[in-house]
Amino acid sequence: MSRPVDGSHVNPPTRISDALAAGDVALGARTLTRSPAMIEVYGALGLEFVWIDLEHGGPSGDDAGPLADYVRAAEAGDIEPLVRLPSGRGQVIRKALDAGVRTVLIPRVETAEEVRAAVKAARFTYDGGPGERGSASGRAANWGKKPEDYAEYEDATTTVGVMIENETAVGNLEDILSVPELGFVFIGPGDLSVSMGHPLETGHPDVQAAIESVRDACLEADVPVGRIANGTEKATAAVEDGYRVVRLGGDVASVRQVVGEAVSGVREHLG
Repeated sequence: MSRPVDGSHVNPPTRISDALAAGDVALGARTLTRSPAMIEVYGALGLEFVWIDLEHGGPSGDDAGPLADYVRAAEAGDIEPLVRLPSGRGQVIRKALDAGVRTVLIPRVETAEEVRAAVKAARFTYDGGPGERGSASGRAANWGKKPEDYAEYEDATTTVGVMIENETAVGNLEDILSVPELGFVFIGPGDLSVSMGHPLETGHPDVQAAIESVRDACLEADVPVGRIANGTEKATAAVEDGYRVVRLGGDVASVRQVVGEAVSGVREHLG
């Protein structure tokens, strides 16, 4: 649901929801530096989203100021911030959305009740009744001068995803996938491996079997599913396997690889 840009309201990018609604794949990359310049660079590369992590580092989820700056940079680069929040608390979700973030990712969910509460917190109307988004006068509300379609537009362009990253969530997956208006599921292999007693052994057969079961259940329920797939070969394979939200890599890892190889090569040449 898009609006014309006429200066009467904020128009943050909705690249993820647009891609998922069209049956396409949303590609993105992580920025550990959380630099506005890096966000613009990712946009120039043609990515749909930039992954901004507030669970492991970054500003507090209760501080909306930096989130608004991320959205401004994303608007300049025509890319959408996918913000992983530190929790699914309604207050944290509402602050992010009021700052203009369109897609939030809730980590460490375990039950359908948690997921439903998170989605309801992001909606003015939900599942045939009132939601718990609440009225605000921040950036998403055009600083108090709300467009007539404000509530409708916010509900239509807001996407809530959840991380499946522990055994409890895997066991409750059928119920989680039945939650109305769940935008997508993203698999967290690292934390899932810890939960299963194989810390960071993401290639362990048990962990891989759990990942495949989550993917299969999402495909069966017609809920978009995402994963990390660094590099062309892995990302292409992920898309072929049905993943529709794919994180390709990141800024710090890319610098370590490219600059690290250059430094090593020069040092070796110099003897």
